[in-house]
Amino acid sequence: MARKKRKAPSINSSSSADLAFTLLIFFLVVTSMDTDEGLTRLLPRWTDNQEQTQEIKKRNILNVLVNANNDLMVADDIANVEDLCEKAKNFIKAEGEYAGDRGPEYIQAKAEKNPELVQYFGADVKTPKNHVISLQSDYGTSYEMYIKVQNELVAAYNQLRNELAQSKFGKPYDEEELSKEQMQAIKDYYPMNISEANAKY
Repeated sequence: MARKKRKAPSINSSSSADLAFTLLIFFLVVTSMDTDEGLTRLLPRWTDNQEQTQEIKKRNILNVLVNANNDLMVADDIANVEDLCEKAKNFIKAEGEYAGDRGPEYIQAKAEKNPELVQYFGADVKTPKNHVISLQSDYGTSYEMYIKVQNELVAAYNQLRNELAQSKFGKPYDEEELSKEQMQAIKDYYPMNISEANAKY
């Protein structure tokens, strides 16, 4: 009598899709992904009447230019990136001698101080609130150089704010050390006024 051939047992693949989906979720959770770091900038508020523009005095503008060769020019003088932070600080805190008609084109020029009402500082405290750092880069400027310049400018504000917080409140400029009102007062005293012009060819 001939023997019947036994069929090989089939593998149950009904749960394969569930297993694959579970593995996919696992790898998505445990895998670290690179995140792009951006530059935080507060855009100006929208106004219906765009014709109303505030006239800024030349002495209150510090021009920072970066060309296609990554050469840096601060107030019409060639400068090194390493010196930009200190130059910006001197301009913002209005130290140095004002150079008359040369205005901000002179590296020792200082921004104009006007009396302002700032919490914790009084009603007539003089702050360089109207200063502007005008940053302009070329389309050929490298991203690395652009970030270096940005970092130096932001560092200038952070250092000034930290110095002011230490002298006024005896604490560093830090959210964990100061109250929200104190943090805002420091920002009002030294507002971050960085204007980025369109890049040029």
